[in-house]
Amino acid sequence: MPRVKVLDHHVVYENPMPHLRSRHGYFPGMVQLPSGDLLSLFVIGEAFESVDTITYITRSHDLGRTWQLQGPLYDNSVVGFPTCDTMKATVLRDGSLVAIGYRFHRRNPDEAIGNPKTNGVQPADDIVSFSRDEGKSWSVPIVMPKYYPEAIELSGPCLELAPGELLAGGSLFPLWDGSMPSPHKGLLLRSKDQGRTWVDGGPYFTTPANRICPYETRFCRMGDGRLVAIVWAFDQQAGRSLNNHITVSHDDGRKWSAPMDIGVKAQASSLLWWKDEVLLGIHACREGQPEDIGLYLSVVDFSRDRWQMSAWEKIWGRVQPSGGKGFVDLCKTLKFGQPSLLRLANGELLATHWCVEDGQGRILTHRLQVEL
Repeated sequence: MPRVKVLDHHVVYENPMPHLRSRHGYFPGMVQLPSGDLLSLFVIGEAFESVDTITYITRSHDLGRTWQLQGPLYDNSVVGFPTCDTMKATVLRDGSLVAIGYRFHRRNPDEAIGNPKTNGVQPADDIVSFSRDEGKSWSVPIVMPKYYPEAIELSGPCLELAPGELLAGGSLFPLWDGSMPSPHKGLLLRSKDQGRTWVDGGPYFTTPANRICPYETRFCRMGDGRLVAIVWAFDQQAGRSLNNHITVSHDDGRKWSAPMDIGVKAQASSLLWWKDEVLLGIHACREGQPEDIGLYLSVVDFSRDRWQMSAWEKIWGRVQPSGGKGFVDLCKTLKFGQPSLLRLANGELLATHWCVEDGQGRILTHRLQVEL
């Protein structure tokens, strides 16, 4: 039986002066740089959907025990109108960095991101930025091509398949009036030039009735080349979350399996290939009984593309359940999310996520030990 042990906890970001100004951290992503330093991109803003929420950079020289805030990824005043954004970084084989994400247009400062009357969202762009100095400086993000009326929820980092060949994807955002000109499905973007240009990569997640949205998609590449996508499956018609679903590809994402319910009652989740047929999952379980709410690590035997869980361990949980009548309403009540796993060069494992503790949005890490 695999054993999971929590070794320590650290704070990546918290507001140093909450009595002076409101600053909350959300939506982290973390990478290890060729130098060995860790770099995390996350957003800081005065509230969960505030107009001033933009991507910041922080780095660690001691494998995540202490962090130094660098500042915003870019000056978003160059856009020419108010926006808020979130981006995640990927280290490419040549050592350069590419960050992808999306930004919402915030022309009306009195409107939230989500429209509570329609469950739609503000207009949005998918964006990409580059760094060649380990994240010390970044290019001004460029807008990625839009192949559908809706923007794609690029909430996770892109994946490098071959040198310079990148894959990204996510669900489609409904328009402000709640309409969806395109069916509910997960859609890919591909690049063959390190992210400078992107083409429509087709779907990776479809259901017969086109009613399930694959929110918060995270892609994982296994040692044998298989791609596994895990999603927060949300039934738009019923207005509720389903179990996590996965899809699998054996040809670098050109063809995908039908979605598979893995029986994990979680929302935002992520995967990491550990070794051989073993996957590690990290899952934000935010609904149900209070004792079930928290962040969980799963150890999975993925032989023959089957989810066979051999361990399920709670690694953090000091929050109350979330709930709402629809997706926009639900998001107003979230207290933690966007977990991810990073295997360090020395073999250590870091779990990262955001949470609200003592009324403050914080970025946390948990150092884990996994014995198979």
